[in-house]
Amino acid sequence: MRTWPDSWEARKRGDSCPFCSDVAAQSFWRGRASDALLERKGIANGHAVVAFRGRHAASLTDLTAAELAAFWQDIQDVGRMVERVFSPCHMNYMLLGNMVPHVHVHVVPRYLDDAAPGRALSWDAPDMPADEYARQFQQLQAISASLVR
Repeated sequence: MRTWPDSWEARKRGDSCPFCSDVAAQSFWRGRASDALLERKGIANGHAVVAFRGRHAASLTDLTAAELAAFWQDIQDVGRMVERVFSPCHMNYMLLGNMVPHVHVHVVPRYLDDAAPGRALSWDAPDMPADEYARQFQQLQAISASLVR
């Protein structure tokens, strides 16, 4: 019995892919090969997504060596931004693609008082209040301007 959604193959091809649309207006930083987005349903303050840009790539194995190197450099840059703004005690970098099969990494800061020390956080998170989202977005955008590549 099939357990993956009937639309899975179409999603992998990029049909209606949310990351293939122009996300520049939602991005707090545009890197070498990706856009950095603050999660509205973040599982922790500062939860960001680094999404590969330029074409649809459903899997990490779809990237060329040059694209892969640039993408991972972007992830490192975003991790540094999140660390500077939010001062977490640890960072999680998660490459999943189970819901949106487009290469992207969740950059999730962890805090000394979080709900699941040593374990994964629950993905059941409410929308962040608009004023808090705007505050975090502005903080990340400001720190990105000072990034030295």
